[in-house]
Amino acid sequence: MKYIIGADVGTQSIKVQLYDQNMNLVAKTNTPQYVDTPKPMWATQKAESWWKIVRDSIQKVLKDAGVSGGDVAAFGCCAHMHGAVPVRVDGSVVEEDVQLYCDKRGSRIAEDLAEHLSGDVYRETANAPIASWHGVKIRWLKDHKPEVYEAADKFLTPKDYINFKMTGKTCIDPSEASGSFAMNCETDEWSDLLIGTLGIDREKLPEIKKAYEIIGHVSEKAAQETGLSTQTAVITGGGDMLSMLYVSGMNKLGSVVDITGTGATIQAYTKKPVMDKRIMNLRHVLDGWVPFGNIDSAGGAFRWLRDNLGKKEAEAARKEGKDDYACLCELAEQIPAGADGLYFLPYLMGERTMGSADSRGCFIGLSLEKNIGHMVRALLEGVAFEFKRTLDIFEANGEKIQMVYHSGGAAKGDTWNQIKADIYNVPICTLEADEGGVLGAALMSAVAVGFVDDLEKGADRLLKVKKTYQPNPANREIYDKSYQVFCELHDVLQPSFKHMAKVQEEK
Repeated sequence: MKYIIGADVGTQSIKVQLYDQNMNLVAKTNTPQYVDTPKPMWATQKAESWWKIVRDSIQKVLKDAGVSGGDVAAFGCCAHMHGAVPVRVDGSVVEEDVQLYCDKRGSRIAEDLAEHLSGDVYRETANAPIASWHGVKIRWLKDHKPEVYEAADKFLTPKDYINFKMTGKTCIDPSEASGSFAMNCETDEWSDLLIGTLGIDREKLPEIKKAYEIIGHVSEKAAQETGLSTQTAVITGGGDMLSMLYVSGMNKLGSVVDITGTGATIQAYTKKPVMDKRIMNLRHVLDGWVPFGNIDSAGGAFRWLRDNLGKKEAEAARKEGKDDYACLCELAEQIPAGADGLYFLPYLMGERTMGSADSRGCFIGLSLEKNIGHMVRALLEGVAFEFKRTLDIFEANGEKIQMVYHSGGAAKGDTWNQIKADIYNVPICTLEADEGGVLGAALMSAVAVGFVDDLEKGADRLLKVKKTYQPNPANREIYDKSYQVFCELHDVLQPSFKHMAKVQEEK
């Protein structure tokens, strides 16, 4: 029997899973990790800690399963996207603290690029410039830490850094490259026009290879560290979002998936990018494109509420051996749809393209009779309202939304699933196998070494609906009206958010 290992370097945890050649799960690990926020709107993690966790986790799954490293045919990794890891030729990291996707320190660079954005540039990238993009983070390092920029031989995304540690080779796949603001959306190659617009050096970007392509084999050094064999193939892999999507229902054109974890995205699967500057577009690991909207603090906002406003309730739940999030959702269930006029804007880490990086989280409509249940319900509804804005843009561009697959940590509880079904006004389907990106990374590896015929068929075989939530017609009217108020609040507060940011900058 031969085996596959998949890894998912997530924001809150790193998963490593061992599958047999028939894609049966054999052993797994899940190691928590944390985000550092040294300054407002900054978010970082240490690159070397990712490698240490992945390395140790591979050793553990092999030991737990009693499997020899020589029997592992392939390794595939996905990770949170857009980070820029500067590495030297010798493999060492120049700057240990890596900007994450939700880090907004490059927002002024993005705003300047947007102010001078030509039609040619937009058509070439299919994206507006935002602080999240990999290329904008590289430009920030060039401007603010030139010694780091100059010392770097290549800038790698987090999963490509893991691949580099595994093989000593540098590359990137189209899903990550399309999120750099430097890839031509027609050719899947680096664009001289876009690289020139960013003001960075082409030679510091790695070669683009397909996500399911074998880039090499485990090096002798990595074999000693992980317990794998030098015969174990390593694939390019894809970004975590895209790796999760194609095993979460997005393996056929027209499908729509909501992934809500720490951050959250909602996306459709289309032949071509949606050319609307409020929408972001990424290349799928399959053929085609994934236009999407996002919230950088969805589950993250719920965690913030739990730790700061719902601490008493959460601690009481844990003492009774209950899940703290589930208990907070029970309080939300006691509050009617619309949260009695309380609204939550989920912008604790700003916005990307639907508003401003200066946007901030807000509870609006607080009054003396409101309690923690109201606040939880308003938060859950606020995330859903924000994603309905994206769904409306999809439909305006010709996409017919008939149902939405829901994946990620938020899909585990009934409350949020039902709220989303009511607000989106379409059925919400959760999945039996909700392993997310790690399963997608493993499946791509299985395809690369011939254990599975192709990605679409493999994803079809693994896709099983767990539960379907139908919209509740009784909540239709209140949610339609509340959604209009939510959109008004978003728009009217944009100038105030800008003013708030200016005041903070002048302190």
